[in-house]
Amino acid sequence: MKRLYLTLARLLPLKYRNNVKQQGIYAGQTLDVDIYLGLATTLALSFSAIALLVPFAFAQSFTAMFGGIAVGIFIFIELIAYLSVYFKAEDRTKRVEEVLPDALQLIAANVRAGMTPYKAMKVAARKEFGPLSEEINHVTSRALGTESFADLLIEMSKRIRSETLERAMEMFTTAMRSGGKLAVLLEELAKDIDETRSLKKDLITSTKTYVSFIMFTIILGAPLLLSISIQFIKVITSMQSKAGVSDAGFGLSMLAGEISITADFLTKLSIAMLIMTALLASMLLGTIREGKPKFGFRYAPIIIVGSMIAFVVFRHFIANFFGSMM
Repeated sequence: MKRLYLTLARLLPLKYRNNVKQQGIYAGQTLDVDIYLGLATTLALSFSAIALLVPFAFAQSFTAMFGGIAVGIFIFIELIAYLSVYFKAEDRTKRVEEVLPDALQLIAANVRAGMTPYKAMKVAARKEFGPLSEEINHVTSRALGTESFADLLIEMSKRIRSETLERAMEMFTTAMRSGGKLAVLLEELAKDIDETRSLKKDLITSTKTYVSFIMFTIILGAPLLLSISIQFIKVITSMQSKAGVSDAGFGLSMLAGEISITADFLTKLSIAMLIMTALLASMLLGTIREGKPKFGFRYAPIIIVGSMIAFVVFRHFIANFFGSMM
């Protein structure tokens, strides 16, 4: 199985494999990217084959729709494999940035107490700082050898994807090399990070109205309008089948033309539109809240399930409403 995983993983683009490997480093995991991607590809191919073989076994026929479903399942599983590592890396980054101001203030207090920058950072590696404490211990342990302490601090950005941490470590090493007032710099830097986080929270709060409007439109508005459209097609088709040729003289000439769009076709189209719209809306929400479109994919399952449930409910009620009137 290991050989199979390695063979399938090497079929994927090298750039993609390197990207997943880097995401694993950001997530703090020792990830064997070839085994991981090979397992994901094996599952994707297996479920895609099931999607192709099961309908053929029961219906003894094959259409392009089954092929599209198989391709969609393959892409979905590969996307889940990538996003699971990506979200772990993002969560780790978020945890680091939350405790970074407290860690910088503690390091500044240790420097004021007369400790060297190395000792001040080593003592500041407390368990409650989580991933940041792990990275500090990693850096301080490697600095006991021949490697430069300042260079190791800069390399922390290669293990944690955080522009805030990268900027803080660059300023830390610059002040340490130039002999500036390190304690004052760290305290001001911690205060600046706290203010930035506060502004970000205020921005998220101010955009809640837009988020609520988007959620309402996707989960309720779009399913309602699509359900009405499907029922309209059903009503027109039913009236056309009942209308005779003599009815054209009584203002029903609009029913004489042939309707090429059926209710079944419009239902399938509506489902596809709801899924695509939900994905785009989730990316927009990720951009609004975190500034990263991929971050919004964690909202996609909730939006898709909610819109589908609303679509089924609206279709049921609208069909019963028109059925009672006719």
